[in-house]
Amino acid sequence: MTARSVTEPSWLTVSRACQMLGVDASTLRLWTDAGRIRVFRTPGGHRRYREEDLTVFLRSQQQKPPGRLADVIGHRGARLIPGTSRRRIREQQWYADLDPKAADEMRLTCRTLMDALSTYLSGGRGQRAALAAGEEAGRALGLQVAALRLSPAEATRTFLFFKGSITQPVFSRLPLPSERRVRSIRHIDLFLDRVLVQMMAVYEQTG
Repeated sequence: MTARSVTEPSWLTVSRACQMLGVDASTLRLWTDAGRIRVFRTPGGHRRYREEDLTVFLRSQQQKPPGRLADVIGHRGARLIPGTSRRRIREQQWYADLDPKAADEMRLTCRTLMDALSTYLSGGRGQRAALAAGEEAGRALGLQVAALRLSPAEATRTFLFFKGSITQPVFSRLPLPSERRVRSIRHIDLFLDRVLVQMMAVYEQTG
């Protein structure tokens, strides 16, 4: 690809691609590393995306047949948590104590975590990268929780509350037989348990 080609209207920068997909840069990077979206590089090493590729990707997300957990979560993972659960999270005392900047950082970390979970549940060769992204988000949460000066019990309880906010809607919204629904929950448990281990490891090191 030449330097001239990246200036054509069909080529998008990272920020423009994020706007088109409605996600942040970390999620776009996760999807790219997992092979879900093609990326090209300029001679200077900057990432560029074809608008046509993103259009096809968005269309494929809309046309997927229902029935898989990743489809219920959607291509923006945070959709899995219903509004009532999000409100309950905001009502927690530890959340009320957050300053606006810390709250924004935690929301971004949780969004990245949910996007990684969605990619992990999609299967395929992107699972390893998604799990690594989830563990990285767990380490970021460990630093953020440590800054709140929560006790280990409070930190664990906070994460389990978040975990329950994810798993409970799956039972009510996933159109699968009971045995497959349970298997899906196990996949979520495996992923989030790895995240929790990383979160608490960083929390203990910081404390």
